[in-house]
Amino acid sequence: MIALACVLTVAIEVPFLALLGYRDRDALTVTVCANVITNLLLNLTLALAFPHGAGGWIYALEAIVVAAEYGIYAAAFGKSWRVFALTLAANCLSYGFGLLIF
Repeated sequence: MIALACVLTVAIEVPFLALLGYRDRDALTVTVCANVITNLLLNLTLALAFPHGAGGWIYALEAIVVAAEYGIYAAAFGKSWRVFALTLAANCLSYGFGLLIF
């Protein structure tokens, strides 16, 4: 389940960011690595700390993921509201698909 969630997140967020301009080899490497790291950490946290469901905590955890990914992307691509907005949008998109699938 954790591996599937990670694969789906990468399959959704990386193409989304690539379509919006982050498609060279370095950008793709950064986006794949950022998503794998944050998704695995999120899902391991959910599995270990919230085995019966995270309830409202999921939103706080997702906000931490957005902040972490934005920090990575800002370091790689430069700080901007556009990078933040794309990070937030990509995470909302993958979270929404996750709700539909799981």
